[in-house]
Amino acid sequence: MSKLYFFRHAQASFGAANYDQLSPKGEQQAAELGKYLVTNHHHFDKIFVGPLVRQRHTFEIVRDIYAKNGLSLPTATVLQGLKEHEATTVFKSILPQLVQTVPQVKKWYTEMEATPKLRRRNGLLCFQYFMNEWVEGKIPPQGAEPWHLFRKNVKKGLETILENTEKGQNIGIFTSGGTISAITAEALKLTDEQRVASMNFSVRNTSFSTFLFSKQEFNLLSFNELPHLEKDMITFV
Repeated sequence: MSKLYFFRHAQASFGAANYDQLSPKGEQQAAELGKYLVTNHHHFDKIFVGPLVRQRHTFEIVRDIYAKNGLSLPTATVLQGLKEHEATTVFKSILPQLVQTVPQVKKWYTEMEATPKLRRRNGLLCFQYFMNEWVEGKIPPQGAEPWHLFRKNVKKGLETILENTEKGQNIGIFTSGGTISAITAEALKLTDEQRVASMNFSVRNTSFSTFLFSKQEFNLLSFNELPHLEKDMITFV
C-alpha cells in the first residue's frame, strides 16, 4: 500500500498585484512544514509539484530544510495537472459586472469600500458567490480555463501520479487548495460541483491531506491536517 501526501502551498500574496508569490508569512509556514517533516522522519520516494510559483516555492523551502539537516528529497516532477483553477483571474474581470447586477454582491462591495477592515471578509464573500455561479457554468470563462476542464485536467494529473506510484511508496505532492479539493472529490466520488469547490475555502496553507493507494483503490485517509502551525500562523488564502 502506498501513501500520497498532498500539500497545499503556503500563504500567497492575496490582494497584491501578483498573487502567485509567497508572502513573508507564507515562507515561514513552508519552513515550519519542512521542520515538521524532518522531525517526524518523513521520507518520500517521489515528489510531484504544480507549475505555479507559489507551489514550487513552497516545495523549494521544504527541500532546503531537508538539506540543512543533511537529508535530501527526490527531484520534483512538475505536473500541469496540479495547477490551480483560474477562478481568481475570471473573478477580477467579472467583479465590476457582478457589482452592477447582483444586489448582494453590490452590498458587500459597497461595505468594504466604505470600511477597509471589511475588505478581506467581504472580498471573500463576493468570491464565494462568484465560485458557486462559475462552477455551474453560469459565468463565462472570460478566456480562462473553465471549471469542468480544470476538473478533467486534475483527474489526468492524478492518473499520472498513480501510474508512477509503486507498491509501498510515499509520494509528496505540492499543489493548491482547489486541486486538493478536486482530488478529494475523485476519492469520494463527489459530483456536486458547488460542494467540491466549497472545500477549497477550508483548506489551510501548508496543510496536508493523505490518501492510500493499493490495487487501483484510491481512498482518503485524512484531510487538511496542520500539526506544524500555531494559531497565529494559520491562514486560508
